[in-house]
Amino acid sequence: MNANSAAKQVEVNKKIWAKYSPFLYFLLFALFVVNIFWLNKYIILADALVIYVFYDYFRKKRVVEEIEISVDARGRVFANEEFYIKFKIKSPYYVKLTLTPPLIINKEPKFIELFPNKEEEVIYSSKLGTRGTKKLGAYSIKISGFGNLFALIRNEFIDSDIKVLPSMEEVNVFLERILEAIPVLKSNYKLSEDVSYIKDLRDYNNEPLNKIHWKNSAKYDKLIVKDYEYAGTANLYILLDLNLPGAIYSKNAWLYIRKKYEEDAIKATTGLIHYFSTKHEKINLLLSDKKGFRKIIEKDYVIYFDYLSDAEGTIENEKDTTDFVAELLTTVQPVDTVIIISMFLTKEEVKKIIELRGRCGRVIVLVMPYGYRDEKTKKFKSYYDVPIEIRELYKYAKVLRDENVIVEIWHENVSLNEGLINIQEEW
Repeated sequence: MNANSAAKQVEVNKKIWAKYSPFLYFLLFALFVVNIFWLNKYIILADALVIYVFYDYFRKKRVVEEIEISVDARGRVFANEEFYIKFKIKSPYYVKLTLTPPLIINKEPKFIELFPNKEEEVIYSSKLGTRGTKKLGAYSIKISGFGNLFALIRNEFIDSDIKVLPSMEEVNVFLERILEAIPVLKSNYKLSEDVSYIKDLRDYNNEPLNKIHWKNSAKYDKLIVKDYEYAGTANLYILLDLNLPGAIYSKNAWLYIRKKYEEDAIKATTGLIHYFSTKHEKINLLLSDKKGFRKIIEKDYVIYFDYLSDAEGTIENEKDTTDFVAELLTTVQPVDTVIIISMFLTKEEVKKIIELRGRCGRVIVLVMPYGYRDEKTKKFKSYYDVPIEIRELYKYAKVLRDENVIVEIWHENVSLNEGLINIQEEW
């Protein structure tokens, strides 16, 4: 399914009502009174005028009912991407009307002149800046009566919506180095390291001691490790946690910060998904939000955007984030890579992440307490009040680094790519 899918015709629910001018009420009341006490040619002429108004009312009511309108609406767009709604209008009679688009379009009404059985096409375009499923709502056509004494209005609710996919934070950093310890190209059948075959020797980089090639280390006077052939087609797991960890007590202090984190984390996730998909990595998305835990596996990466468009976290999550990490412990293989995107880490989560690191090839933790700075904006001075939990966060990050877990903590004045560059330089 493509995010730029074609427009689709949608159903509408029709309702017709009339709006009368206050002068029409005054005219009818005045004629009723004078017809009781007086009768002359001028009053008869006024009576004829009122009769014509009634005739015009019923004639135009029939016209309004018989006007044919079809609506084509584009169903899926990215945030701030232009979309359109196309109206095709045809009437069996000559008529002038005003078309008012749905409020979501935020455009002025258009005056349209229809000739018998000739279709007119009206196109409105607009943009939506926030992700999510947006109801199109109702549009209306209005036909004014004789002397603007009344107006017939036909409201139609469009039984469809527009799914606005989240904006994508483009990843401009060469991330293959992050995954280089996880060879994926050799075999489709092996499931772990093949210790009987050494494919290469390389410098030591925090590997287990049993991988050190002591003979060559002595020869070159530096630690050399054996690089075995790895098995299998590796999986890349991206764990996105939009909830505030249950272990945090000062939830109100994080209330508004969490919302910014949510939007930034989703943009970062879409950027990473797009990046790794273009590299033909097999991606599994694990999403934790107010709906609970969801494991999403799709061949078309754009479908991940569909899920992320409506994702919404909470500060009152029932399950702790440790349960989220624990979901993978029985699933990952030694060749797999796990990327965890979170707002915060607690002591319990650190323990689970270390345990997860022992089960898979590499764990990368991207922590964004305040989100991150948009790439297009300049650096700014921050006035955030730092919750007391943030001090503990740096302690936990050090513990994880000591266990060969890649950790990067974003400040609100650091862009996504700047943080990823730090990872490349440090690891």
